[in-house]
Amino acid sequence: MRFSLLLLCSNLLLLAQTTPDKPEKGLLEGKVLNSVTGEPVRKAQVALMNMSAAPKGKQESPGGGSALTDAAGGFEFTALASGNYALVASREGFDSSNVHGEPKLLRVTLASGERKRDIVIRLAPPGVITGRILDEDGDPIRRIQVQTMVYRYTAAGRQLSPRGSATSNDLGEYRIYDVPPGHYYLKASSFESMGGGSSGESYGTSYYPGTPDTATAAAIEVGAGQTLEGINLTLHPTRVASIRGRVMNPGNNLLVGLMKFSEGGSSTTNMGVDDRDGKFELQASPGSYFLTAASTVGGRNYSARLPIQVGATDLEGIELHLMPPVEVAGQIRIEGKTSDKLSRLYIGLESEGRGMGSMADGGPKEDGSFVLQGLEPAVYQVSAQAPEDLYLKAVRWGDRDVMQSGLDLTQGAAESKLVVVLSANGGQIDGVVEDDQSAPAVEAMVTLVPPSGTPSRSLFKSALTSPAGHFHMQGIAPGSYKLFAWEAVDINELMYNPDFLKPFGSQAQSIEISEGSKESVQLKLIKQ
Repeated sequence: MRFSLLLLCSNLLLLAQTTPDKPEKGLLEGKVLNSVTGEPVRKAQVALMNMSAAPKGKQESPGGGSALTDAAGGFEFTALASGNYALVASREGFDSSNVHGEPKLLRVTLASGERKRDIVIRLAPPGVITGRILDEDGDPIRRIQVQTMVYRYTAAGRQLSPRGSATSNDLGEYRIYDVPPGHYYLKASSFESMGGGSSGESYGTSYYPGTPDTATAAAIEVGAGQTLEGINLTLHPTRVASIRGRVMNPGNNLLVGLMKFSEGGSSTTNMGVDDRDGKFELQASPGSYFLTAASTVGGRNYSARLPIQVGATDLEGIELHLMPPVEVAGQIRIEGKTSDKLSRLYIGLESEGRGMGSMADGGPKEDGSFVLQGLEPAVYQVSAQAPEDLYLKAVRWGDRDVMQSGLDLTQGAAESKLVVVLSANGGQIDGVVEDDQSAPAVEAMVTLVPPSGTPSRSLFKSALTSPAGHFHMQGIAPGSYKLFAWEAVDINELMYNPDFLKPFGSQAQSIEISEGSKESVQLKLIKQ
């Protein structure tokens, strides 16, 4: 008996030594519900993403996949390894985006063998805006485009961008559906052509509750699943003025157009001109425009641009003088030690409403010299696409610093050379982001923000945190900055809206960067 017991213990010990431990698999189970009624949402697509790093030697992290909810809104994911996961649900007729229009992620941390069965994902039913478009006498106007507009921020500043649209029918009725919860501006505009002809009247653009100016427009709040009825707009006829002129030495394939910039964005309309003398006639409602022309002369693309103010009277005798494309020669230089090759860098020019041109021979030469071709006359901001260990230090045009003011090519390029200086002596930041439970914040967006009034596009930096909540930034220009860690953020609004950061000032961490410095920080996640 004693011998048998010893033999059994020996066998168990041997088995424990020869059989490797297998981690237990976990489970995630839950429901998708209507955020307004609390009812289950069936046939919703639930995607599971593993946010943890892949094990060494594997291309992908274990786990993940998708599931379709059943009649009770239920879903289940089995055989999951431990780690950090993100769930996102979608269903036609429901909104699953966050306040920035990005997919709303539900983050879950799963321990080895853990079984979580109480997960709830809520989808918001979209709203509806409906009403009528009427004239001054209360009669319906058909074929009027009605758009829901939201503010967006770009390098051009604050702009209204369309989100949804509808066209009025024979009763003047419109209906915009699938409107996510939020604040909107309602815009109604007629489909105007630019063809020639005598001046007349047209329905211009109007914003709810009935103003041509976005500054006095009223926002409409749409709740989840809400139907807003009776959102009517009365349009008033606006006189259309004629713009007559001539393009000097018109060349071939002549296009003449109007470009309009406003807080509501920009719009451009072009028409072909078949007149051999370059004569043109356009029509437009009152406002500020750029009159533009483009043509091919001797196989090259020529262009012209003239600001004009359209009022109640016609504009006559305008002359447009085409200018040849501008060519800019330049040189890239790098300060400090780096293994980056000058030929692998890229210099770009950006200007609102303008093409960027192309870099001759595909990029800089081995010595850093380059030529930018096909540029239209305009003022450009210089940018550099470079490895993360470099930062843009200086931009010189002849003897002038144009890093902030921009490169003015409205009068051509003369004989000056564009010198772009990058530096490898920037600072570095290593840090960790934690949530309010002191757990690592996965895929948090960390932003490094320079003081207001500085060229934020060249100094601004961002980084996503790893599954361990870690982030790294390098190639940082010396200076004073503020660090923020966001669960979700609209980068453009953060960069270009001067008021965006005001409510979060107390949640920022100030940091000073000097040449070659290495800083370590710990940040708390900001939830909006």
